[in-house]
Amino acid sequence: MAKTKRSKRKPQKGNKYSFLIFFLLVLAIFSLSIYTMQLVKDIEGPSIKSPEARKELAQQKAAVKDSPTKEKVIPAGQTETVMDFDEFLLDLVSSPEFSHPTLSVNQEGELISHSAYSLAYDEENEQAYWVSYKLTADMLNGGVKRGNNFREDPTVSTASASPLDYRLSGYDRGHLAPAGDFTYSKSAMDESFYMSNMSPQTPAFNRGIWKKLEEQVRYWAKANEEIFVVTGPVIKEKSLTLGQNKVTVPEYFYKVILDIHPPEYKAIAFLMKNEKSNRPLLDFAISVDSLERFAGLDFFPMLPDTLEKRLEKSKNHEIWFE
Repeated sequence: MAKTKRSKRKPQKGNKYSFLIFFLLVLAIFSLSIYTMQLVKDIEGPSIKSPEARKELAQQKAAVKDSPTKEKVIPAGQTETVMDFDEFLLDLVSSPEFSHPTLSVNQEGELISHSAYSLAYDEENEQAYWVSYKLTADMLNGGVKRGNNFREDPTVSTASASPLDYRLSGYDRGHLAPAGDFTYSKSAMDESFYMSNMSPQTPAFNRGIWKKLEEQVRYWAKANEEIFVVTGPVIKEKSLTLGQNKVTVPEYFYKVILDIHPPEYKAIAFLMKNEKSNRPLLDFAISVDSLERFAGLDFFPMLPDTLEKRLEKSKNHEIWFE
């Protein structure tokens, strides 16, 4: 009896394609999930685990979340007055730390605050990295006479340089914050003669081009009502020291002046070699940004970034001398 030939069942194409479509759909959903998670991570930024880091991030976000404007309209149709940008800056500069520069990672300084000025003391070189203070037109109307009471600064924990370090050295005890800026108060005048505010300067420099710059700064304080001043030495190598405390003689000195009052915001920096010069002051003017790179400091770091960058890159120095 002949066997009946069984025909082979052909595979159902529909079932095969349905499985393939289902697999591709699952794969697409998985890929989309991974992409979404990465996108959220990119938006939110890196994970902040420590309380200090979270607090810093919150402060940064709070500082930039609203741009100061004159007025904003609320749904009820009323207007709510908010702080404008000028008022925002005036409120910012009222902070005692506003004019404090930031040191570089390889610099260690002790922060000292006197009634008239602040400084960061460099124990290795026995002088300040920087001295900063506010100078107003009213402050220059005082009648306190120069005292010349040079003495050690009792607030420096490691002890400051001594007047004896300069004795018979041939160098002046050069003021970083000049006594002429503190005639408004006897205590301020006395503080200006702390040795933490002194740096070795050649007599021809201290009594010449440096004195001329100090007088110009006082003129700008009167012309602009209020300015912020930061001054200090630049020490590239410790080649010459004075006295028992080994006070380093700087190669350069700098000054940074900031006018933050409306309607005009401007900043200027000066960098001078510790030597005699008859050149005009404008020849020594440089951008604040250039000085930061040379001195290893960050000036006025509390300013809004956009304004800080614009002021520090400015090379329009002539506007100060108009």
